[in-house]
Amino acid sequence: MFIARWQFTAKFGKMEDCVNLLRRWEVDVGQRIGWRPGAIRLLTGFVGGAESDVEFEVQFDNLTDLENAWNDRERNPHHREYMKMLEPVIVSGTNRWTILREDTIAPAK
Repeated sequence: MFIARWQFTAKFGKMEDCVNLLRRWEVDVGQRIGWRPGAIRLLTGFVGGAESDVEFEVQFDNLTDLENAWNDRERNPHHREYMKMLEPVIVSGTNRWTILREDTIAPAK
């Protein structure tokens, strides 16, 4: 199992706009590229982190699934529209993708 995590900083006073856009993106783009709602998490800073931190995560089975979803995403005209709408609510230069592999924790024997 893998997790793709998109992290960025929302501009001051723009968190609600940012979250609302990401929720709409999930319906118009995410679900159309095969990302199931149960495989996605939207996290925002709360205690111990900056309130402007945003993390959008998706779980997938293998890297090929992620690559296919990203290719489909780029062909979806709604994706470009949402990226233009997100630009004014995100601090420029703060966005990055991280790909994580989930490992199991087995009890010690």
